[in-house]
Amino acid sequence: MSITTVVALVAVVVALGSLARPVARWLRLPVSIVLAAGGTALGGLCIYSLANPGSLLPAEFSAQVLDLPVGSQLFLYVFLPTLIFQGALGVDMHRLREDFLPIVILALVAVVVTTFGAGLALWPLAGMPLLACLLVAALIATTDPVAVIAIFREVGAPERLTRLVEGESLFNDAAAISLFLIFSTALTAPGSLSALGVASSLVLLPLGGAVLGWAVAQAFLVLSRSLADDKIAFVSLSLAVPYLSYWIGEEVFEVSGVIAVVSAGVTLATYAPGRIAGDTWQHLCDSWEQLASWSAILIFVMTSLLVPRLVSGATTYDLFLLAVVFLATIGARAMVIFGCFPLLARFGFYDGVSRSYAIVMIWGGLRGSMTLALALAVTENPAIPRPVAAFVATVATGYTLMTLFFQGTTLRLLIQRLRLDVLSRVDQAIRDLALAATGEKVAALSRSMARRFASSDAPGDFADSTESDGLAGFGDPVVSTAGLSQEERLRLALITLSDRQREIVLRHFNEGKIAPAIARELAAEARRRLDLIRASGLAGYGAANEAEAGFDRLDRLAFLLQRRLSYSSLLSRRLADRFERLAEVSLVIDRLIPFAEAELRPVLGLQPTQEAVAALKERQSIVEREIAAIRLQYPAYVAKLENLIVARSVNAFKAVEIERLRQSGVINAEVERNVLGGLGRRRADHAERPALDLGLDTLRLIERCDLFADLSAADKAELARHLRPYFVVPGMLVIRTGDIGDAAYFIASGAVEVERPDDVRVRLGSGEVFGEMAVIFDIRRQANVRAIAYSSLLRLSAQDFARFLQRHPNVRTEIERVAKSRMEQNQAGTILSSRAEEAVT
Repeated sequence: MSITTVVALVAVVVALGSLARPVARWLRLPVSIVLAAGGTALGGLCIYSLANPGSLLPAEFSAQVLDLPVGSQLFLYVFLPTLIFQGALGVDMHRLREDFLPIVILALVAVVVTTFGAGLALWPLAGMPLLACLLVAALIATTDPVAVIAIFREVGAPERLTRLVEGESLFNDAAAISLFLIFSTALTAPGSLSALGVASSLVLLPLGGAVLGWAVAQAFLVLSRSLADDKIAFVSLSLAVPYLSYWIGEEVFEVSGVIAVVSAGVTLATYAPGRIAGDTWQHLCDSWEQLASWSAILIFVMTSLLVPRLVSGATTYDLFLLAVVFLATIGARAMVIFGCFPLLARFGFYDGVSRSYAIVMIWGGLRGSMTLALALAVTENPAIPRPVAAFVATVATGYTLMTLFFQGTTLRLLIQRLRLDVLSRVDQAIRDLALAATGEKVAALSRSMARRFASSDAPGDFADSTESDGLAGFGDPVVSTAGLSQEERLRLALITLSDRQREIVLRHFNEGKIAPAIARELAAEARRRLDLIRASGLAGYGAANEAEAGFDRLDRLAFLLQRRLSYSSLLSRRLADRFERLAEVSLVIDRLIPFAEAELRPVLGLQPTQEAVAALKERQSIVEREIAAIRLQYPAYVAKLENLIVARSVNAFKAVEIERLRQSGVINAEVERNVLGGLGRRRADHAERPALDLGLDTLRLIERCDLFADLSAADKAELARHLRPYFVVPGMLVIRTGDIGDAAYFIASGAVEVERPDDVRVRLGSGEVFGEMAVIFDIRRQANVRAIAYSSLLRLSAQDFARFLQRHPNVRTEIERVAKSRMEQNQAGTILSSRAEEAVT
């Protein structure tokens, strides 16, 4: 077939595929199902027309359609990277981390369980080797996001449910392809399969792909800096990212190309919006959405064209095998979701999902282009026995069609029957308030235009025009909330405030007032806060406040690296991020309180507004307390950062004012460019945040401790070799009652609180020592010691502590005196506590 014919046919397919969208809307079906049905029907008609010349379609046209150069390489190297990359660009990594465990279970555990469950169910009945059954099970274990996500979005399924299924679909391809490679190798070259090879396929290939994708995306970000927000060049450069990631992964390093593409897309989605202009990033996303749409049309139509050939040898018994596979995969998926998720919730690793969510996730595991492409690859592999290849192609293709045309067509009805598409009373109130606000503005505009243009004999024509827009009846916002309880009104107020918070944060980012990374974190935090409020109301808002003031997994990793390896860079960055984030939250709350008073009170009433404002003020007090704690430890750094925040705000205000003057005609465009150029240079100077020096130099910390004041410089240098800086934050437990005394601690700065057995709390500050009792008297820890401020400690192991006391008798005398005094106090407190308990009994 000539290249001109191929181009013409591809153009026709894309053009006709675009018409599938209105057909799908009319039929209330996903576009992918309509495309698959059209491609399958066309393939069947062409085969029939060739077998019966002159019957339905011209023989020459049928031959050209069936002669299209369609192969697995075309799908895997051309279409698949586009679809995966476009899906990954829409991933919010901050939200994905919240559901990381369930997505891993769905993308890894569910694939493995489904593969072995379906394979073992098929083996006794299929008359094929076990490896062949496992191979076909691996093909059908991977889900396709295109069809199911389209249904979710059209029906209005909850965001979290969509995120779970979309996350699974993006990441489960790697596990399925790894199992596919293992079983293919076992079939074609059994002697070459080893335990190391299996481990490499399951672990090293995905990890290598993730690292490769991250590296390619970072290289793209570096190169894009020279494009100066050139939209066309930026999109053109981005074309190389998925294809190079996939090709280098598969052909050069032999790692997972699919995971490399996913990793590259997620990396860009995480870092690119903060490094390029917002309209440039939106242009990139829109361009890739268009490319993915074309790829989806071609991949579904072209793979569907092959369906009649792939199942040409199917028998009635194959329908029975399909039913067995279908029940086995549904059962395996249900076992994973109903088994693993409650187990995670029981041990506190995850809060679980509702039964309705679980049912939809079980039924929503549709198969699609990946399964068909891998099935085609099996038929193209000459090393696989032909009966096995025909069996794999028939079952995999038939199962894909079954999920698309059976599960896909009933998924919408299932979501509706479970009422997952129905808004809650609070969400309905939010919708009504939004429509009310819009309706009022439209009505005001209509009245204004009527007064300006309408004739005197028809003054109401314009004012009544809102009725045809569906906004009539929403003019009085109080009516919208009349049926809500006080608790629901409070929840609505908190939801509105969290939405407003996100808008303010994004506006500050666009104006250059806050760093991109901080804006991303705060925007993601606002969405998490919304989920908690919808689930638990005021209690959820309080839980979000605690999480906001707390420390996440990355923070805890930074603490661990500092304490175990003396690596402080990550901790320094995280604490600097923390202060900048809290400072922005404080500024946002300052704007939310008057917003609540002015906008929410007339709509929701006095009591819910007062309770919402009280919640805001409580949150403000928590944030200010955390800021004060950081300022107490690092006053010079906090002053620098506050000056930087002020400078960013001033520059943003100047830019807005200059733009306003230009629009009002006071200054011309040339003056505007000149002034904004200077502001841009100053904005670049203020973009870099100063580095936070944690002050963990051991010698400097030794100088702060009065116990070491009389030591010589040589003794201090020798002591510094054995002391380890130990950074703690408010609330962190340093010593636990009953633990073995393996070290003593010296407070260089900050403060800790000793929780004695008699419930007496003793505070220790700079220059004091704790933990020495267990070391000197060779006993277990007698009390909990908890940090009450950001503190820099010096940790000295028990062995080094004993040697240090031997070499410095003066210091030893002082420390032993302190230890004996504390021991006596503890014993006295224990006796008093025992007598009090006896008196009570």
